[in-house]
Amino acid sequence: MANLDATIARLRTLPKPDQDAVAAHIDLLLDGGEDLLTPELWAEIEARLDSGEALTAHDEVVRTFHDNTR
Repeated sequence: MANLDATIARLRTLPKPDQDAVAAHIDLLLDGGEDLLTPELWAEIEARLDSGEALTAHDEVVRTFHDNTR
């Protein structure tokens, strides 16, 4: 439970729009239990991880999820 509490504390520090975007994704996971990423997106992520390419900052990831839910 400590991980969940720490994660919730981190979420509370985000700007309200980012909190809403993350909450929407969590709701989707809880409701459907489905993966939010398509197999193609997972393949792209795995290819980037394997390439040694610089990874995207956490804030950019949250913003991208937020932008994609509009």
